[in-house]
Amino acid sequence: MVQTAEAAGGSLLAQLEGVVGADHLLTDDESRRFYSTDVFRQADELAAAVVRPGTVDQLHSCVRLCIEARAPMVVRGGGASYTDGFLPTQPGTVLFDMSRLTGIDVNATDMYVTVEPGVTWAALNDALKPHGLRTPMWGPFSGLAATVAGGMSHYAVNYGSGTYGISAESLIGMDVILANGDMLSTGSGGGEGHSPFFRYYGPDLAGLFVGDAGALGIKARITLRLLARPEGFAAASFGFQDGEHCINALTEIARLGVAANNFALDPRQQKTALTQMESTDPLQAAWSVFKSSRNPVDGALQVARMGLAGRSFLKNAVYSAHFSTEGATAAEARQKLAVVRKVAAGYGAEVANSIPTYFNAAPFMELTPILGPNGERWKPTHGVLPFSQVHQHHQDFEALLGEYRERMSQHRVALNRMLMFFSTNAFIYEPTFLWEDEQSIYHRRVYPSALLPTKPVHAANPEGRALVKELKGRIQALCVKNGASHMQVGKDYPYLETRKVSTGQFVRSLKQLLDPHSLMNPGALGLD
Repeated sequence: MVQTAEAAGGSLLAQLEGVVGADHLLTDDESRRFYSTDVFRQADELAAAVVRPGTVDQLHSCVRLCIEARAPMVVRGGGASYTDGFLPTQPGTVLFDMSRLTGIDVNATDMYVTVEPGVTWAALNDALKPHGLRTPMWGPFSGLAATVAGGMSHYAVNYGSGTYGISAESLIGMDVILANGDMLSTGSGGGEGHSPFFRYYGPDLAGLFVGDAGALGIKARITLRLLARPEGFAAASFGFQDGEHCINALTEIARLGVAANNFALDPRQQKTALTQMESTDPLQAAWSVFKSSRNPVDGALQVARMGLAGRSFLKNAVYSAHFSTEGATAAEARQKLAVVRKVAAGYGAEVANSIPTYFNAAPFMELTPILGPNGERWKPTHGVLPFSQVHQHHQDFEALLGEYRERMSQHRVALNRMLMFFSTNAFIYEPTFLWEDEQSIYHRRVYPSALLPTKPVHAANPEGRALVKELKGRIQALCVKNGASHMQVGKDYPYLETRKVSTGQFVRSLKQLLDPHSLMNPGALGLD
């Protein structure tokens, strides 16, 4: 039987306090409630305590104390989960807040960087800039809060993903604290006195701990490979008359492997953006396209096309897609963009590229999306699909919207979508819920304090919340039907229940071997 922190007669909490100090062991009700709440909901079972280690040695010592006391553990990185990733499920759970573990060690000679688990993607990017370096995939939109360790436990995608794939594809190795108290080093770093410069030596042990939602171990250090920061950048945006044309453009461009970054927005998400583009000074819009062309002649042709079709097309376009390319030189980036343009122009019309240009300059946003434009609650969901299934999934989703349109209007629930490809073989279809409902402690503490008073406040809407849960289940059923995978599995997506029997048995056996008492994030991946 698992011994809880309370059952330990307070001795565990006293021992943890002895390691990190009284200021970094939180047991008050408000802290326990906040740390047990993610973007979507509050856990049914609050954490017994929150421990905030300041060094990897402190982290290791605290984990060992929890193991000795048989206290369940969960890890909170940036706190941007919406899939119950760090929500406790067992009494007496100790929650680890990693925000003080911010060490960054850059090895520019051997082209790798090692970070502690509290390092955010934005902090890492800033630390690498003076060296003229970058990681291949260099962060999600939420990189001001999202951590590198979280991007390995739950995966992350966005900047650089069009070329380099998801976060785990930039990983070299990790130091992982196991449920027996040992520290495991993977790859070349697993050799005595060896540096962590290379991922592969014998079995790829790092692969066991990426996407595990913290169920197999606690990440103490993460090493990623580096590349020279590209100097060249170019961007283009297009409008499309419907989702089918937009999807065709995205998948065809993906196969070429030339777009570093991309995303597309459906009518609701991009309405404001397109309206802003339409009101842009025509000369300014033309100049933005001209500057990102391969040469003056190509630029003149692109501007002419935009003048003939692009601006009038905005009146009918309901989807927009935004692409950026990079290269060792500006000329290389523009050459790649010319390939993107050639494909996209066959399905839509070019508009001013202000959106991708802005995100290149200011890539990481504060967590303002956790409340909608009118103060609505926010909950994303997604499926990662093979290209051959994207159109079917889109049709199924459109039919689902039609089925629920009246009830959604009645209960003040809306859905919008973002579309994205990564690498040359995967497509993300990401619906996001917005519904009127009361704010949680998470919103009150995480949303930028200067902006929160400007947001409308709504009364509790249990009917809307229940409809979101129902719709989320229906969308998940579509994902299963269409063969989708998922990132950020947490305790939300049906990982184990959708695996082949032999795969499920292997994962359960691995969990039993590494964590026989189920102390590491119980419930994650569907594991007990």
